[in-house]
Amino acid sequence: MDEQLLKELFEAVYCNAVFPHELIKNLKDHDYLQVKFDSYMDGLRAEIKFVDEGEQVTSYYYFDKKDFLQRIEIIEDESVTTIYDRMEEVVRILSERNQLQSLGKIKELMSA
Repeated sequence: MDEQLLKELFEAVYCNAVFPHELIKNLKDHDYLQVKFDSYMDGLRAEIKFVDEGEQVTSYYYFDKKDFLQRIEIIEDESVTTIYDRMEEVVRILSERNQLQSLGKIKELMSA
C-alpha cells in the first residue's frame, strides 16, 4: 500500500471526530434540547435533539466499545440520513484504489 493510502486509512480507522463526553457540551447551546445516552451493542448510542431552522431534529451518534464514533444519523421529517459511517469511509478509500481485498484486515483492526 502506498503512503497516502495508509495515511487515509489510519485517519479513517483511528481518528475520532467526537467522543461521547464531548456531546454533553452541546447542551450549553440554546438550540440543543437533549443529549441522552443508552448502551448499544458493545458501545453507546447518543440521542441528541436540537432545533434547526425552527424544526426539531433528532440525531443518533453510535460509538463502539472504545468510544470511537462509528455512525451518525439524522432524522428530519421522518427521513433518516446517514451523515457519517466509519466503515463506509474505509470501503470508499479502499475501493478508490482497488484495494478492497484489504478490507478483512482493516475490519480485524477496527474490532480489536
